[in-house]
Amino acid sequence: MLFGGENADSYYDEGLTASMKGDFEGAARHFLKALQLDSRSTPALHQLGKCYLRLGMTAQAVQTLQQAADRNPGQPAVQTDLGYALLEAGVPDRASRIFEAILRAQPDQARATLGLAYCAFQQADWASAALQARNAAQTGQANFAALFLWGRAARSAGLPDYIEALDRAEKLIQKTIEANPEQPEGYYYCGEVYFVREDFAKALEFYRQTEDRAQPGKRYTAFNEHFSRIDAMAKRGLCHHRMGNPEGARKAGKEILELDPGHKMGQMLSGNRPASG
Repeated sequence: MLFGGENADSYYDEGLTASMKGDFEGAARHFLKALQLDSRSTPALHQLGKCYLRLGMTAQAVQTLQQAADRNPGQPAVQTDLGYALLEAGVPDRASRIFEAILRAQPDQARATLGLAYCAFQQADWASAALQARNAAQTGQANFAALFLWGRAARSAGLPDYIEALDRAEKLIQKTIEANPEQPEGYYYCGEVYFVREDFAKALEFYRQTEDRAQPGKRYTAFNEHFSRIDAMAKRGLCHHRMGNPEGARKAGKEILELDPGHKMGQMLSGNRPASG
């Protein structure tokens, strides 16, 4: 029995609790029940869309968050989440229009600024992505997502400040590892920092530690990105490939294909098809 009774507010509260615990499937069920009891609950609609995005249900996330945004056009949080869902759907043009509209009304919205950086990054406009990510880090809290994107984009653009950005990103993600040593997220994103630096031996260490901690079949979401245990295995294979160890790359690829026979990176690493891109 729900603590607050059989009503929309109680299901909404249960959904928030489940979401904070990382149980996004359970949270989605609670938000759906809240909407069944009160179809006008825009907060439940908003949170449901966020759950869909965390679960990798991108089309449903875009549709649900668009409904929430249409109901509440003056709410930056809803609009911003819609923008990020559109980014996940690979529609940076639509996402950038949303972020730009938010920033015209509230220029200090760091998450919208970071959203513009992701739009530019998706469109391979590295210099613009680096500038916007740096602005996001300076406008709001300098979090890992902003610093890491700044570093990646600046490196691709040939800008020297990528070193500062990646150093700061690493310091933050190391704190995540210290606070949650048994969780895979910190290790994976520390591996990502070293991969961008092209220190593949060090990146390999962190991807292996990610595999040791990640649950098979579970999707992890943090810092506006997501990964699974198979993604860490693929990055392990790529590290071996970049280090000139084809046998290590093939081994990783074969392990991936045992779990997911259609995995493209697994096929490439195992030698079943040539690398592309």
